[in-house]
Amino acid sequence: MCEQTEDCHFWLKPLVTKVSSILGEGFEDVRYEVSVSTGTFVNSNLFLVNIVSNANPVDEANKRVKSVNIVVKKMPAEIMQDAVRSREQFHNEILFYQKCAQYYDRVPRCIYAREEPSLRDSVIVLENVVAKHGYSVCKWKYDTPMEYTLAAFREIARFHAVAYTMKRTREKEFFDCVNAIEEVRLYPESTFRYVFDGTATRPLNFLRKQGYDKEFCDKFQARCANMFEDLVLKFVEVEEPLATLCHGDFTINNILFKKESDEPKVIFIDFALIRYGSPILDLSTFLCLHRARDLDKVMLDNVLRVYHDSLIQCLQENDIDGEDYSYEALYEEYKRKGLFGYFVATYFLGSQMSKEVIQAKDVLGMNPTEWAAFACQLGGEEVDEILANMLLKLKEFGCLDYIL
Repeated sequence: MCEQTEDCHFWLKPLVTKVSSILGEGFEDVRYEVSVSTGTFVNSNLFLVNIVSNANPVDEANKRVKSVNIVVKKMPAEIMQDAVRSREQFHNEILFYQKCAQYYDRVPRCIYAREEPSLRDSVIVLENVVAKHGYSVCKWKYDTPMEYTLAAFREIARFHAVAYTMKRTREKEFFDCVNAIEEVRLYPESTFRYVFDGTATRPLNFLRKQGYDKEFCDKFQARCANMFEDLVLKFVEVEEPLATLCHGDFTINNILFKKESDEPKVIFIDFALIRYGSPILDLSTFLCLHRARDLDKVMLDNVLRVYHDSLIQCLQENDIDGEDYSYEALYEEYKRKGLFGYFVATYFLGSQMSKEVIQAKDVLGMNPTEWAAFACQLGGEEVDEILANMLLKLKEFGCLDYIL
């Protein structure tokens, strides 16, 4: 048993007692087993707990004992809390589960959540959908197969449509929730501005070496001189009627899949970065990170149509007309804001594709300028080329028409 697991029992034992009381009959007397998730998590520590009833088996013939597998999310080490704004992230995730998850069914059940002034006492307890329902993470962190991409897009369309429905039918409740969301990364004083600004023009050296249009390279470089404030913060500004509740961190790491009838089914996790804004923030982030090599006009049109069909179907099921959410409006919105995902990819795609194991503590120990320089090196010339080609494909799609 690792040291972190040994140290958790002083707070985990009373938490298990509390959770057991919520689980109800058969869990009056329990024992538990705990392990620490081996994944890399910056904003929380994850503990995988199996709560086992000490009562007689519910099925004497097969000796089946009642048990429940849960995921317990706790604050990370104090050294990371300020750097990643852990309090704000926990607040947002708890807010989502308490105010929105009741209307959207493709998330783990939240069994218990508590937000406390003392950060170390805040906790989120979720059903372990991997253990109970057989979901798993996608093995493709980049170059994600199209069937998984389309499954993710159909489901994020439902997620956005449920938010549109809330906005139309429970307006006060919806905007009370939206107004309670706390910003984590994209605000004027954020240290992320130095990372965005420092990586935005990463592919230009590659394009210049290839002899690509010097005027374009110079113009794009000049436009990105203060990119975070001039572009990224503009992309996240709320504009109606397309603004919806966004996942905010719509990446393959936050999507769980399982095959049913040879079709991948989807559950979303990790809602710490939810925001109210353009659906393109979610869509472009996924595509620029996970379909970066082939993000051309044909593929974009394909996935946007699949997304839009699913969106309209869900709206109709909830008796909401789709007049404000036409395909033409969505297409134009992608042209206006699709560069958001590109800017995310300039600092994050390299780490997705890197064969090095990137430790969170190593990155958090850097100042923002060092972090940007480090990010620009990850993945080497292969990532430079992918980003360069992606930028040109987005230019062809029309995503640069609004900024150059």
